[in-house]
Amino acid sequence: MVLPVFLLFFSFSLLFLFGKREQNAKALPWPLAFVWLLLALIATFRPEDMADRENYMWVWSGWSGDRMEIGFMTIKNMLRAVTTNEYWFLFVFAALSIGLKVAAICRISPLIWASLLIYIGNIFILHDMIQMRCAIASGLLLHAVYYLGNRDSKRFLLTFGLAFSFHYSSLIILPLWFLNTKRSYKYFYIGLIALAYVVGGVLPMASLMQYLPIEGLQNLWMMYEDTVGNEINVFNAMQLGRVAICIFLLLFIERVAAYNKYAILMVKIYAISIAALVLFSSVPVIAFRVSELYQVVEIVLIPMIVYAVKGNVFLKRAAIFVIGLAFLLMNVYYLENLK
Repeated sequence: MVLPVFLLFFSFSLLFLFGKREQNAKALPWPLAFVWLLLALIATFRPEDMADRENYMWVWSGWSGDRMEIGFMTIKNMLRAVTTNEYWFLFVFAALSIGLKVAAICRISPLIWASLLIYIGNIFILHDMIQMRCAIASGLLLHAVYYLGNRDSKRFLLTFGLAFSFHYSSLIILPLWFLNTKRSYKYFYIGLIALAYVVGGVLPMASLMQYLPIEGLQNLWMMYEDTVGNEINVFNAMQLGRVAICIFLLLFIERVAAYNKYAILMVKIYAISIAALVLFSSVPVIAFRVSELYQVVEIVLIPMIVYAVKGNVFLKRAAIFVIGLAFLLMNVYYLENLK
């Protein structure tokens, strides 16, 4: 798994570092189709000891999956009617989730190779190779950003409904409709991150649930709290790196937005994802559900650092490469130690 991922990462990096300033997806149909197929095959034939794979094999082999969403189970049952081969099951879902992300990148990113190197360095491993249902939902969230940016309420709601049918945590897509896509309110979102660290440290969210007057929510929260264990370290290197990237982009968001009209919306979602991880850190399963789904916007957002400040183009592109490589190395290290 590690070797093909690294090879693709460095291939995307070279295309970005030494390629044209921007890429037109319409001029790259066959290369992008090849990338989609190759990534889908890598995800399909991932190691058998990879996290979550065994759980999905149980579902494939006949476990009823009462907690599984209708969209996921419908496709699974359709596949089960025509084949018993588990690799077709893995391939179809990988092809769907990866295809959604590649299509979204083509829609909202002018820096396709940069977006792909950030994607394969982090989101591809975390979502498409492990969290199959969430991978589809996160791909649909990127399309929801496109419809939000164009204020297309019907398609946004349809996209939300599809995402919800694959992962219930997609409910958090719905409130994004109320975000202002034109004004940045950058100091508010910088303050939101700072406030999250203050409030999260002083008043752990789990301790506040006992005061909710809804017994069902209290029980659900306590169940999550009991099943996970320790709090998240919200001062780890990856989290602090994201804080720095988000604040940097917020400070220069008007300049970035001149190149990409979706930038303001995405940086707000990114700030919320960072704040959510901190606020809910005492209940990690909630924190990761919210933050990781919103976090998918970094595929398009991080490459836009090159628009934030003036300077040597190659050095700015090299900075994106370093960020992507750091994500990749940390994720590979995490996966190797998770086994």
